[in-house]
Amino acid sequence: MKTKIISAVSFFLLMINVMAQEKVKDSLVSKQETSIREVVINAKKTLIKTKIDGLVYNVQSDPESKSKNLLEMMKKMPYLSLDNNENILFKGNTNFKILINGKETQLLTNNPKEVLKSIPASTIQNIEIITNPSSKYDAEGASGIINIITTKKMKDGYNASVNLGSRFPKEEQNAGFSVNIQQKKLGISSYGGGYFKNNREISYQNSQQTLSNHLIQNGKTSGKGNGGYFNVNASYEIDSLNLLNIELGSNFANNRSKDFLSSDFFQQNNLTENNNSNNHSESQGKGFEASANYQIGFKNDKSQLLTFSYRFNNYDYNINSTTDLQNNVNNSASNIDQNNYNQNSENTLQIDFIKNIKKVYLETGLKAIFRKNSSQYVSIPENFSNSDEFSNRQNIFGAYFTTKFSLFEWNFQTGFRLERTDTSVNFTSTNTAVNQDYFNLIPNISFGKNWKEHHSINFGFSQRIKRPGIIRLNPFVNRSNPYFQISGNPYLKPVINNDLMANYSYNHKVNLNLGLGYSFSNKIDLKVSTYDPATNITKTTFENSSRASRLGLDYSLNYPVTKKLTLSINGNSAFFFINGKVNDVEAENNLFTYYVYLSANYQFGNNWNINSSVEVNSKMPAGLQNTTNAFTGSSFSISKSILDNQLSFSAYINNPFTKFRKAITETLGTDFYQNNYVRDYYRSFGFNITYKFGKLKDEVKSTRRKIQNNDLAN
Repeated sequence: MKTKIISAVSFFLLMINVMAQEKVKDSLVSKQETSIREVVINAKKTLIKTKIDGLVYNVQSDPESKSKNLLEMMKKMPYLSLDNNENILFKGNTNFKILINGKETQLLTNNPKEVLKSIPASTIQNIEIITNPSSKYDAEGASGIINIITTKKMKDGYNASVNLGSRFPKEEQNAGFSVNIQQKKLGISSYGGGYFKNNREISYQNSQQTLSNHLIQNGKTSGKGNGGYFNVNASYEIDSLNLLNIELGSNFANNRSKDFLSSDFFQQNNLTENNNSNNHSESQGKGFEASANYQIGFKNDKSQLLTFSYRFNNYDYNINSTTDLQNNVNNSASNIDQNNYNQNSENTLQIDFIKNIKKVYLETGLKAIFRKNSSQYVSIPENFSNSDEFSNRQNIFGAYFTTKFSLFEWNFQTGFRLERTDTSVNFTSTNTAVNQDYFNLIPNISFGKNWKEHHSINFGFSQRIKRPGIIRLNPFVNRSNPYFQISGNPYLKPVINNDLMANYSYNHKVNLNLGLGYSFSNKIDLKVSTYDPATNITKTTFENSSRASRLGLDYSLNYPVTKKLTLSINGNSAFFFINGKVNDVEAENNLFTYYVYLSANYQFGNNWNINSSVEVNSKMPAGLQNTTNAFTGSSFSISKSILDNQLSFSAYINNPFTKFRKAITETLGTDFYQNNYVRDYYRSFGFNITYKFGKLKDEVKSTRRKIQNNDLAN
């Protein structure tokens, strides 16, 4: 691993040296020229803007946005990082919410990784990283909120963009578009896209050691999939005081996979079982959402706004799998068919009111969510019987109050949120019911100060709720692996997270951001694995039996060395303290972690850009009993824009020094040790093409308040 880091860093430093030499050559040439040339002034917008509840990252001001997709760009944004499976981490946590233009969408709730990889960063305006969400946001999202802003200001006219990308050797292709139209009082904004993937066969291994038994599994897996999404937002300004906004969206995802697994089970070093299994699975998901927002202004007080909102959301997910088992010891065979059909729907009503009283900003509102989750699942034959119908109804009633004001040159934002949750769970086959009703008062406060124009400091405290979603609640038992069973827990309860934070920012030519935070939760719902020596099966589910805390420093620095060369660093260092009980036995998983992402960008003449980056991730906790291995990465890209920056081409290679990478997960139980690794393709290369056209001078108007159902964690 050290050799890989040295190779990547050496290449990174070599590239910077070449860029510096190019700068010297440019300087010498300029001194020899005596003729008067045209002077072009390119004023760049500030890369990072600090807010009292977080910050705004101006994607368009970052030259790397021309060659990266949105997921890759998030590696260099403050407080964000990616884990070894390309999942986004917000301050090292997976519990957060992603919004598009202030609104939650199904496509980023159900399949965020694939969607973000299909969106070129060059089509995004800003990313809001909200570290301390105010009380107007739903209480869910322990780490914070990521809000992706796609539209920019415009007047009558239109603009549009289309994009195409491809990645190898995993054979991943994506395409997308966006359109914004403004014609007098009518504005329409739309975006959509799709992706295809044909992932080559990769290998993996599971090994488990108990006091007397030993299991070794070797497998190969491959998969294909496709998905798409579409969203349209129409806004009509009835008059200067009345605005109507309607939004429609849909998405789908289909996946197929093939898996071969060979299992050798030893008892007292004697081979007692030798199984081969072939698994074929197919999954389909489809969703639809619609919302309407009506905003009313007031003649006598322009600061007053009253908004009525409604949102409907539906998502269906179905998975079918067939597993053929062959026991070579006793020459027996069996077959398992599993089907799991999930339906999720919700209706939301909301009222918001905004008013300024002198220099005090006030906002209040009421909200009601009526949510229904159901699952019909069955496993056959009889000796694997596991059939039931599961229904979960959840009604949430909320009220909030938030205010902003200034006092003694300090800015304050504070408020509270009241939420009442009524939950009922039913199992049809056993006629079993579980009812959970709870009430939460969620406080929030942020205060900060700006001085000398470029300096700012902020402090904050907030509480957030983490409610279990259908994946964690669903009691369906996945038996595709004969030695491991995974299921949800319908008896899970919500988790309260407490967060204390301090942030310092300096934004001028250099952008510096430092964030110190401490968060802690009790009775958190983490995965728990137990080994049954009678059946030799390891069962994994979720339990409210753990306590977790994080003390961390998040930092980022963007430094323009010259007008052409920019260096940046983004990272964090943190202590994780996780402890709890497994079968009434105390367990702990305390770990020091770090993440560093270094990048260099050089802008040549004629709109050529080259970029290189080095990424280092430490070992990370993945629950009460689990850890993932450390890894390093690197990438190099080149991009070119023509036609007055309307048409952009980019090509890249990721991890050129490493063809494969082992993603290792270790699990330490009370009476077993387990090691799982996947040998996946790491080296990849590809290209992206983006074409933007049209002109706009003002933004598509939208109601200032709209429904944001950011209250649920999967």
